[in-house]
Amino acid sequence: MGRRVAMLTGCAAVVAMLVVAPAQAAPQPGAAGAPRAPSGLPDDVPVAALRSEPTLPVPAAWPGPERFPRTAGTGRLAGGGYYWTDWIDDDHGARGQPGLPGAPGADPAEQGVPSFGDYSYPPGPADNNGADIFRAGIFLEPAATVWRVDWNTLVDPSVPVAEWAFATGGSATTGSLWPAGAGVSSPGIDRALVVSSRGARLLDVRSGAVLARLPVEVDLGARSFIVRVPRRVLAPSGSWGVRLASGLANAAGDGFAPARGALPTEPAVYNVAFRTVAQEPPGDNFWNDNRQADALARGDVSGFATTIRWADLAARHTTPEPAPTGWSDRWYVSSIEPGQGKRTDVAAIADGKPVYLGRVQPYAVYVPTRRDPTRPAPLTFLLHSLTQNHNQYSATTPKLSQQACEARQSICVGTLGRGPAGGFVNEAQLDFWEVWREVASAYHLDPERTVIGGYSMGGFGAGLLTEGHPDLFARAILLAGTAGDTPSLDNVRWVPMYLAGGAADELVPVTDEIAEAQGLDRRGFRYRYLLYPAEDHVAFELQDGFSDAARFMGSDARATRPGHVTFRWNDSSNNPAFGYGTTGAYWLRDLRARSAGSDALIDATSAADPDPSVTDLRTHDVLVPGDPSPAIVTQLDWRLGPHPPPQPAIGLNLGNVGALSIRLADAGIGPHTTYTVDVATDGPTTLTLVGPDGGATRVQVAAGRQHLVESSR
Repeated sequence: MGRRVAMLTGCAAVVAMLVVAPAQAAPQPGAAGAPRAPSGLPDDVPVAALRSEPTLPVPAAWPGPERFPRTAGTGRLAGGGYYWTDWIDDDHGARGQPGLPGAPGADPAEQGVPSFGDYSYPPGPADNNGADIFRAGIFLEPAATVWRVDWNTLVDPSVPVAEWAFATGGSATTGSLWPAGAGVSSPGIDRALVVSSRGARLLDVRSGAVLARLPVEVDLGARSFIVRVPRRVLAPSGSWGVRLASGLANAAGDGFAPARGALPTEPAVYNVAFRTVAQEPPGDNFWNDNRQADALARGDVSGFATTIRWADLAARHTTPEPAPTGWSDRWYVSSIEPGQGKRTDVAAIADGKPVYLGRVQPYAVYVPTRRDPTRPAPLTFLLHSLTQNHNQYSATTPKLSQQACEARQSICVGTLGRGPAGGFVNEAQLDFWEVWREVASAYHLDPERTVIGGYSMGGFGAGLLTEGHPDLFARAILLAGTAGDTPSLDNVRWVPMYLAGGAADELVPVTDEIAEAQGLDRRGFRYRYLLYPAEDHVAFELQDGFSDAARFMGSDARATRPGHVTFRWNDSSNNPAFGYGTTGAYWLRDLRARSAGSDALIDATSAADPDPSVTDLRTHDVLVPGDPSPAIVTQLDWRLGPHPPPQPAIGLNLGNVGALSIRLADAGIGPHTTYTVDVATDGPTTLTLVGPDGGATRVQVAAGRQHLVESSR
């Protein structure tokens, strides 16, 4: 049962995990008493999507609230402070060879999604991520200003150094070259604050004089450096231009060490804050570091700054959470932390294990420019390919973004899955459910209209999740990614499936696509299959010709109360450690196999809410000129007829089913109704009948056939 593609979805040993915050034991997915889905989430998501997001530790030395934006490349005012969020994993420094992203020192794990910077880290506690700025804060106190840097990774506090550069407007002559060996310039700065774990120095930029030596509060739990600067040595007034950059600390902790992998003319800076979403636009910008890499190659970071108006902080002004439209990156706190930093070993590109290990994880969101926030929006998942990341579709398929997201007025989401090869199982699937929770919390979603799709490994993932949770999705789009005619295709009766791929695909056999289309056709399930004779695997995606797939996404609602439900699963695929697994399907819940190592199968019908009659409509066509090229089209659609008269009866055919629950109201059985249940089972089964009032009747059913007469409450 399931998708047997070892290279793309193969099982990997679960690495050791650090739980970010203590969590109460949760019921198994689908069990009675599990948390209820909040608004915006369907009610049958796994527990992983229902658990509260862990809270990041708050540094004890920080005097303000925790009001950081959730969108990278944005800042806001709140309660006496300024709060900035930077991109995660954009710490790659300068572009060593202009025009070539990810030149000589590119990490193997980022082969398919190269950064534009070339810098790397020395072996050891930098963990390949030790100069990555996560967030920055500025706070105004009566007697001091407070400056905060949160690091994405902080295993050894001696690794990073941060430098704040200020254009205070208080000096007639100002310098431009940053002190402490940063190697960058920005005209107009006159003060600099160099911060490491061994202390901070306030410097006069023009003369290099040390104006003050200050202690630094290092909080390993919060991964923060905080320094308090008395007003007597740095008086805040008027408006300042403020900049921030980071790198590796030198041995003394009073400046920058040379960057590993930098050319002789390149600076020591790995990461520059206060780059906006507009300054790092989508399009071949997988890690949002394109403009940063160019600026660092020139050594000029003057374009990356924020303006601090001290009167706004004194008045405790608060501005709204930034809400950019189009593509942007957001972050959330995961329930697990396999480690800090990231892996860069060669195996990381394909071994299925987490690559990006930290507790904070990014995801990509497309928000339509004309969206009405008062109306619930459909949600579209676009899952990435092997070797790619969450920004695949913003980087490589702008036309699909317009057609699938903007034109359909849909929120679109790309998940990182903790790396390029997670196959949307284990940690990668946990990431999917936790991202869905976060998107539902941040946006006004319509839980009835969720489409899932993806390319290559993302197509496999879309199929895997649709077959495991068919009642969550309205439609599924599998582009150049399918596992063929698997038994679990039985589950997608009510989810129209879209398949597309090239006859010359060198990675995904076209025979698998044909087999899946034939399997859907044989079952009489709706599908549309486009076979492109001239396309391969890589060029097919890069041509961005998916207008037919975008049209298929449509605006339909998911099926919620079908009369006929077929569901196949295997309990060995459940992952209780991560809170996901089989939850149920439609009006079936609390499913448990009798033998965890074998498939279980339910074929259930409700005559109380019968399906309409269906006439299969098969078509064969050729799309010319096609997009991106001509395609052979095979399709099965339905013409719906009348519904049979309802009867208060349910039928169950069970194979290897140890327990299940039936939600009678969803199956069409109203209160105070006498109804029958005809059960055929190959072994003992516990059947729980949940009435419209929530009361439950439990029945032990022996092997064979049994006719039950019950009355609902």
